[in-house]
Amino acid sequence: MQTNTFVLKQDGAKLTGTVDGGRGGPSEIADGKVDGDNISFVRTVTFGDNTIKMVYKGKVTGSEIKFTRTMEGGQGAGAPPTEFTAKKAN
Repeated sequence: MQTNTFVLKQDGAKLTGTVDGGRGGPSEIADGKVDGDNISFVRTVTFGDNTIKMVYKGKVTGSEIKFTRTMEGGQGAGAPPTEFTAKKAN
């Protein structure tokens, strides 16, 4: 099991923030969007010459976000989507 920390900030339809956890340390999100209960953003991580683009899509329900993450590029290309739930810290 892997623990990640999402720090997300909504400003209208725009979503900004960071993701920290796993390899690569904290990184800024890009292309963050909010559409009703749906959110999406991209996180890009680089390990040496290997760059992986992680595309997150989620649905907000109460204090949780149910995410689906797909990976593009590098060793992540073609990996099956990962589903997980993020819970708001108390």
